[in-house]
Amino acid sequence: MKAEFVPFFQKLKGLGTGDRAALRRSAGEMLKEADGRAITVFYRCLPYGVPQWQEDRWFAVACLCCLWDAESDNGAPFEKIVSNLIQAERLSSSMQHKVEILLDTAWDDDGYLLTKLTRLIKMIRQKSDRVPIDFTALLEDLIYWNAENQSVQRKWARAMFTTISEE
Repeated sequence: MKAEFVPFFQKLKGLGTGDRAALRRSAGEMLKEADGRAITVFYRCLPYGVPQWQEDRWFAVACLCCLWDAESDNGAPFEKIVSNLIQAERLSSSMQHKVEILLDTAWDDDGYLLTKLTRLIKMIRQKSDRVPIDFTALLEDLIYWNAENQSVQRKWARAMFTTISEE
């Protein structure tokens, strides 16, 4: 876990149910679309010095994190959970196609990627028996999502779609 992420996630886990509900209601929304309560709660948790261009990504992860109980441990990386569902044949081919589309989408101010990611996470939450996601890894991945070398997308694709041969 990146050291600068620790205080953020500790504050999120320490929020009261009303504050967590405010963030949960904003899951899938960009920061500019959130209501005043969610914005206030978010900025109380956000560490000082986070660059403004990253705030939408931190906000998205905060809201998604609040979809799980505060007591939930940090779970598996998102791409590993998807891989497990694919291997167990619990994800339809249309859902796998949605993952492919997600990998081909840039993070923009329009919130398109966030909308797709949120829908996928909510569906995966149901299919994976509510296994929690490693939100620190998700935050780091979203921060580097638009890198020219597409290292995050390649890491996700490798984890999700590499087949294990039976030799």
